[in-house]
Amino acid sequence: MAVLALALAGCGTDAPDPGPAATATEAPELSTDPTPVPVRGHVLGLDLEGAVGPVVVDGDLGVLRIEVGASGGEGSLLTGSVFGNRAIADQEDSFDGVRLVDLDAGVVREAARSGSGKAFAELGEQYMIAPGREPVVGFVAFDAPSAPTTAVLVPSLGLVEDVPVVAAADADGLTVPVADLAPSGVDDVVAPTAVLETYSATADDAVRTRDTGEKVSVNVSSDVLFGVDSADLGPEADTALEAVAGELALAADGGLVVVGHTDDVGEDAANQELSERRARAVADRLGQVTDLDRFDVRVEGRGEREPVTTELTDEARSLNRRVTVEFTASDEPVGVEGPTGEVAAAQGPTVDGLGGATLEHHDTVGDVQSLHVELVEMRRAGGYLVGTLDVRNDGTDYATFVSVLGSVRDGRGDLGSGLLGASNVTLLDGGVRVYPVDYLVEPTFYDLNGRNVLADLQVGSLDPGVTSRVTVVWPDTGSDTVVVDVPDGSTSVSDGSTPVRFVDVPVAD
Repeated sequence: MAVLALALAGCGTDAPDPGPAATATEAPELSTDPTPVPVRGHVLGLDLEGAVGPVVVDGDLGVLRIEVGASGGEGSLLTGSVFGNRAIADQEDSFDGVRLVDLDAGVVREAARSGSGKAFAELGEQYMIAPGREPVVGFVAFDAPSAPTTAVLVPSLGLVEDVPVVAAADADGLTVPVADLAPSGVDDVVAPTAVLETYSATADDAVRTRDTGEKVSVNVSSDVLFGVDSADLGPEADTALEAVAGELALAADGGLVVVGHTDDVGEDAANQELSERRARAVADRLGQVTDLDRFDVRVEGRGEREPVTTELTDEARSLNRRVTVEFTASDEPVGVEGPTGEVAAAQGPTVDGLGGATLEHHDTVGDVQSLHVELVEMRRAGGYLVGTLDVRNDGTDYATFVSVLGSVRDGRGDLGSGLLGASNVTLLDGGVRVYPVDYLVEPTFYDLNGRNVLADLQVGSLDPGVTSRVTVVWPDTGSDTVVVDVPDGSTSVSDGSTPVRFVDVPVAD
């Protein structure tokens, strides 16, 4: 079996490796107990009960077993409509939307696929979930985990922890061979594995931080630092550079690269020279704001050669005008650090703690959906925070393609497939907005987005009175209480999330 386990966040030369794989002489430490983890949930009008696991290692792949049945409620569900990967081009009726999450290593695994995009997944005789029917049993293959347990993010049912990973000899009949999931053969396998990344931004978007696990990039808007065509720091520069200094406090010793970037307006040579002067100005002033003696500082200008976006709007060009400070992450979380600052003003209703509010949400076709959004739970899992939200249709009409928690653009401004999911549910840590963790996807299988968030990718369409549950994962801010904020996610071309905020939310350990 030739398996290509793509370390997707490692496609660039400076990106991190998700970790060494176990070799033939270093067998992974697996569990010997295949007992599945029971799950319960209320999904789109049905009371669901099921079991997740085990993951059974078969060569380079691991086969996950999932069982879901309806114990009550009304209606029926096609398995793939809820548990399939609805963001991918080749949609199937399977559990291929489930993801394995290594909370310790910060790694996510998507379903293995053939080179043509066919998921290594199958259902048994049942494919419809409804009261009175036998449970649906499905199997999905992934790059094999090397730890004795893994977490599993199941759409609509949440993040299921401590799912056992066992050898085939210990499976107790709870598996199928990988070959059964690949009717066209197992010689052409892509098993995507990616490093989870964090992304945060100050309230005014002047400072944006991306942490890939090893490399941290802090982008500072040149529009905040400098005047037009100038390399002289302006009056607002120190506030932004103090935010950068806050990030550097948690950096590992070693290299520090300050890089200037411009937009594509003007001559190439002039932009190159301006980018170099701006990078030097930032490096010099940063050395006055904080002690840089422990770093080997390098200053570069890259002109217009590395744009954040190739769009030609004024907003897009503003994103490209920046100075980037790059360094190696320490063992401590970096992407959510920064100045205390003031919390941005709420754009919508505010809820105290866990609870909910009814929102008047404007959909794509101009209709208004009356949706009750409730924050049900906030808990710690490894180095992450996991939130659970319910969305209920309180209106009298069918709510189609609910986008009340999503946005067609992610926090970086990139187009993606997060409109119909929970991609725009953020945390506010003082003056810093923390986005859900995300990761690079395998571009062969996705038409639009380059990243997926570690959150449910669809709320769904809701009959009156029906509730959908979504899960969102963020980096741990280290606080006992958090602020969960859904900002306005609409754009000039699409609807998006309707604002709501939850304050003083307790975090359960």
